[in-house]
Amino acid sequence: MINTLLKEIKTGRLLRLQYLGYSLFISLLVVVFVAAVVFAIGAGEHILGGNLQDAQNQLREWFTLPFMIVFGIFMASILFIGFNLMAKRIRDIGLPGWWSILVIMIISGVLSYAVSQQASSGFHTLIWILLVLVPTNALAKK
Repeated sequence: MINTLLKEIKTGRLLRLQYLGYSLFISLLVVVFVAAVVFAIGAGEHILGGNLQDAQNQLREWFTLPFMIVFGIFMASILFIGFNLMAKRIRDIGLPGWWSILVIMIISGVLSYAVSQQASSGFHTLIWILLVLVPTNALAKK
C-alpha cells in the first residue's frame, strides 16, 4: 500500500478499481482528520462551559505554530498522494501522468478564476469520474 501511495512516482500504474479504492480511502482519511479537529474544538468549548470568548482564547493556544506545521505537512502529504494516484491512473489510461495533472490544474485554476468555484469543482468531479470509467490503455498509441 505504501508503494502505491508514495512510490513509483514516474512509472506506476493503477487500474480503475484500485484507483477508486485508494481515492475513497484518502477521502476517508481527510474526513476523519477534519472530524477529529472539529470534535476537539467542540470538546474544548464544552469543557469551558460554552463561553465563546474562553473557547476562542483556548483555540488560539491550541492552534499554534506546531499545530499549523503538522496540519500543513498532513495536507501536503494528502495532496501529493492524491496527485500521485491520479498520475498513475492517467498513465494507465495511456497519457503522460504528471503533465496531464499540470494541464488539469491549469484548467481548474482558469475555471475557478474566470467562471466560478462551482465550475472548477464540477470539472474535478468530471475528471474523477473519467478516471474511474476509462479503461486501461484506452488512449495509448497503438
